Amino acid sequence: MLRRPKRGSPMLFKSISRKLLPELDRIRTSVARPWSDLRGISNSYAAKSTIVIPLIGYYILFNEYLVKWSHLAQQVGGSTPADHIPRRALWLYMGLCSIAIGTFIYALRCPPEVKKYGDFKDYVNGDGPALTDVVMEEIEKTLGKAGYDTFTYRLNKERLAMHFDYLNNLHPYSRIAVTLCFAAGFLILGILSAQVFFRVLLRLVGL
Repeated sequence: MLRRPKRGSPMLFKSISRKLLPELDRIRTSVARPWSDLRGISNSYAAKSTIVIPLIGYYILFNEYLVKWSHLAQQVGGSTPADHIPRRALWLYMGLCSIAIGTFIYALRCPPEVKKYGDFKDYVNGDGPALTDVVMEEIEKTLGKAGYDTFTYRLNKERLAMHFDYLNNLHPYSRIAVTLCFAAGFLILGILSAQVFFRVLLRLVGL
């Protein structure tokens, strides 16, 4: 015998969706930082150098001298672990890998205009004079499809400012991934640094 579907279920689902979707969109917007906010970290030499960490991780983790140094650091404020590789070295590796993944996603997904300039004023002054009418027409079409008001703002510098805003907010899920990778990586490195700092401080004060 077939059961009739409950009449209230679709309405209940629609009601829940209407309440959840704006909240989820607000969370996505707050977490997905613009590319320009991530540019300072991702373009730094320190962040770029972490990309090689996953490739040479085996050498770092199993290097005899590094292991001895890690055991020496453990003895400053704690007992040496029983396993061969100190847990602190593993966490350090995970933190650096997290930053490396974020930097790699940024390199692949961030528009080159934002990588180069980072600010719409620099973009307008830098690329603006060199852009031809054909390029500006393509930019106008792109902005129109994205919902920007190209009718009110007709000047090239105004449209270029909107175009930079459009590029700066492309690929929201990639921006979320980069933000989370950086947050996790720097959190791990911060905790490790704080542990070493306080253990050394306790040793100095004789506690």
